[in-house]
Amino acid sequence: MTYFLGIVLLYFMFQHYLVLLALFLFYGLAGCLFQPQMTEVGSDTLSEIEEEFPIDGFGYASDIGVLERDKVRANQSLYELLDEMGISQQEIWQVSIELKQRLGFRFLKQNQIYYRYRKHNNFDDVSYAPVLILMESNVRYIKIDLSDGILVQASAKPTAVRIRQVEGVIESSLYESLVSQDHSTGVGIELNKIFAWQIDFFRLYRGDNYRAIYEEFISEGEVVGVGRVLAAEFVHQNSLYKAFYYEDDQQQGYYDSEGNGIQKALLKAPFRYNQRISSSFNYSRFHPLLKQSIPHTGTDYAAPLGTPVIAVGDGEIIESKFKGANGNIVQIQHNSIYRTAYLHLDGFGPNIKKGVQVKQGQVIGYVGRTGRVTGVHLHYTLYENNVPVNSVEVDLPSQKSLTESASEAFNLEVQKYSFFLGQSRIVSATNNDSYDVEKNS
Repeated sequence: MTYFLGIVLLYFMFQHYLVLLALFLFYGLAGCLFQPQMTEVGSDTLSEIEEEFPIDGFGYASDIGVLERDKVRANQSLYELLDEMGISQQEIWQVSIELKQRLGFRFLKQNQIYYRYRKHNNFDDVSYAPVLILMESNVRYIKIDLSDGILVQASAKPTAVRIRQVEGVIESSLYESLVSQDHSTGVGIELNKIFAWQIDFFRLYRGDNYRAIYEEFISEGEVVGVGRVLAAEFVHQNSLYKAFYYEDDQQQGYYDSEGNGIQKALLKAPFRYNQRISSSFNYSRFHPLLKQSIPHTGTDYAAPLGTPVIAVGDGEIIESKFKGANGNIVQIQHNSIYRTAYLHLDGFGPNIKKGVQVKQGQVIGYVGRTGRVTGVHLHYTLYENNVPVNSVEVDLPSQKSLTESASEAFNLEVQKYSFFLGQSRIVSATNNDSYDVEKNS
């Protein structure tokens, strides 16, 4: 019996050996038959792979140099910055001309952020690439590039837009309410612009409350600004005010829920921020230089030198020049009834010249002391049917209501944003990503 079992075991071991041998021969033969062909490559067919350098937010590759950030010192000039970079006097002069003529650039501001590219060499011999970036805001900047000729260009970093929602109750001020919830004070500035003709934002009361849906700009992962308020509600002294933004091919602006315009066609004053009135409209004011009583048919604002002056409404520039005692003057014809004049300007805004169309809020010049003046100020005059009127007291016309053809589309917008204003959560879309944004997030 033992002998028989041994024979059976040897038989199965032999069969297993034959299977392994067959597999070995099969794969060995297949390897010989299907071995890939090796082709010899000549040195003349080889090409070097060029190294790719990452591009920064200003559009330059990292091989240009190390990006260095700095601030403008007190009394530091553009000439000094460019001279440190090895730019010739002739080129600096040409850059200055280009900046003034094309962009209305006047001078550097103390603590203004700028960037330069330090070349990759040793620290004992510092030199810079011929590129200077002057930041105008968190996003907007002026690029000066002398690598190949002279390039002067206004540009902006790529930004995404997300929608945020905020609501709050006034305890001390609107701005403190916003900041305490991690929202920008820029939202308060926008709400001020929207409701300025209905609410005095310098006299808000404790218990006043608000809700708003607005755009927020993001660049390189950081919040860099506030865009348009899309819808808002404001309760002031128990009165409810609503505003909805609407835009189509024929009209744009803020309207109440019935489609009535809530903003005036002309602003009360030609400034973005409140400025002190130093001399009011008066037909018998004693002139400090002429030493006699003559009509003062305008309003003087004691704003700091260089403060931007804005157009109080849409219109056409009918005058932009130096005019004797008036100094540098800009006049705007808004329609067949209203005209405005801005006197003693230090300089003119970008592309402000006769015949140009301007928009409400556009910078047309800067506060100065040109002409016959005793100090820095802006003289502003509003004309109604070519007769000067008191711009502080006059009842200005309201923005037009929506056209009937827009009512259906506008009503859908009102329904949508009214719903969102009452929600605790809205979905925010950007040009690249989507965010789920909690109320007060």
